[in-house]
Amino acid sequence: MIKKIRLIFNTIKYLKPQQFFGRFNKVLPRFLREVNTYPPIVDFKKANPFIFREGLTENYETFIFLHEKFNLKEVGWDNPHITKLWRYNLHYFEYLMQDDIRKNHDDIQYEIIENWLDTNTIGKGTAWEPYPTSLRIINWIKWHWKTGKLSEKAKISLWNQVRWLVNRPEFHLLGNHLFINAKALMFAYVFFGQKIESKIYKVAISIIKDELDEQFLEDGAHFELSPMYHALAMEDLLDLIYISDNLPKDFPKHEIIKRCKNGMKWLKSMIYDNEELSHFNDCANGIAPKYSELVKYAAKLGIEMNENEVLGLNYHKTSGYVIFKDNSSHLIADFGKVGPDYLPGHAHADTLSFELAVKGNRVIVNSGTGVYGNSVERLRQRGTSSHSTIQLDKMDSSEVWSGFRVARRALTYDILLNSNREGREAAFFTASHNGFKRLKNSPIHKRSFRLLNNFWFIEDEVSGEGNEVISRYFIHPEIDVFKQEEVIALYKKQENLLNISFPPGLQINIVNATYHDEFGLSKSNKVIEVKMISPCKLLATFEMIQ
Repeated sequence: MIKKIRLIFNTIKYLKPQQFFGRFNKVLPRFLREVNTYPPIVDFKKANPFIFREGLTENYETFIFLHEKFNLKEVGWDNPHITKLWRYNLHYFEYLMQDDIRKNHDDIQYEIIENWLDTNTIGKGTAWEPYPTSLRIINWIKWHWKTGKLSEKAKISLWNQVRWLVNRPEFHLLGNHLFINAKALMFAYVFFGQKIESKIYKVAISIIKDELDEQFLEDGAHFELSPMYHALAMEDLLDLIYISDNLPKDFPKHEIIKRCKNGMKWLKSMIYDNEELSHFNDCANGIAPKYSELVKYAAKLGIEMNENEVLGLNYHKTSGYVIFKDNSSHLIADFGKVGPDYLPGHAHADTLSFELAVKGNRVIVNSGTGVYGNSVERLRQRGTSSHSTIQLDKMDSSEVWSGFRVARRALTYDILLNSNREGREAAFFTASHNGFKRLKNSPIHKRSFRLLNNFWFIEDEVSGEGNEVISRYFIHPEIDVFKQEEVIALYKKQENLLNISFPPGLQINIVNATYHDEFGLSKSNKVIEVKMISPCKLLATFEMIQ
């Protein structure tokens, strides 16, 4: 009980006052008097450049989200035996934006909207929570702009959904949820030809102006520090730019363009050559648009992105990621906070973890995100033991708990970076964190990265006394691992990419593990574990084979 109270206290002490008020306001009974009319719809004849989705359904009877397939007639719209995230996806209606919209499937899509209207009572169930409501409003509007086929009943419902949402922005959560609420209201403002003095616009513009500075950091990153949510935020900004000519003059279009360009530079450095996202905090492939899709969308809006890569050492100071990339390797290290103090719901205990690609091939990885919700597996995937970093006494560097909670958090300090030329591009960067200071003897973890010629030297130093230390290096599933005396050789398709070696006399094991690069997927891989007792130092040598 005392432990639970401590966890709760160390979680809620970071919350903003408006989150407390928002939670109180959320439970107040509020009723919506359903109307049977809607404002005149404004004809919107601009080209439709939106990013299409793929593979969500084949026939609009069976739907595939998170690698789980269910038949709508069999399970219904809000089956409690199916995960909430799957049900959320069902109510998003992103499948209206599939490529097959160009294959005359709009009649079938019309029917699925009508089915939803007949089945979901206003204000009831998962369908009417603010986040899925927001995405559904956006996707129904996008679909109508492309097809012109929303029925009169659907238009009435859409207007009632907007009226419902405008009184329920998610101030108790803030972050990406609140921004999506505002984006949906902006789309509704344009669609229903609202006036600048309308409540819809006043609520939306107030949120967007406040959240632009709050959510989009100086170095370009989205403040939740997840590459996946960052890519989704880039699409949100582009969608707002698309409708901006139909918004009032006080809409901050130029500021949004600036944030988008800066954010795309950040995203470019955080993806690999095959466009996979680096796995820091909650992050999975297959959810957000790819970088190249975002660039194409921007080009259709007349926004040219600078796609020139910044090679060498690059430090995103406000988000805390350190990146080094050249023709041989691409290393990303997390020297930042776990996320916003008041919103760490997508945070992992991954401080000082790193990923490494060699010659365009992902080799060292974090384990990714395969599930949401409140489960043992969700907690494990968020924990330090699922990341390529050091764990002490089987504890997490930040106290992740429940599905989306964090109590005490690791903070990095003594960050030092240097880049110079010694034969080829060389780099050095180092940081410490205090996440384990709450353990016996107050241990501190310091990690240093040094690149010299074709060698990465990664050194860990742990203070304290008598703490159990485990350093882990997770290997991508496509990489074969061979232990050859004192060297661990990593191969892909019989090509030796990397040799890893450690000082003699250490306890080194190659252990079976799992990797989750997409929601709902679990792939078998290997992890190298090195066990020690503090105080200790560990120098791992990564030789990139030329």
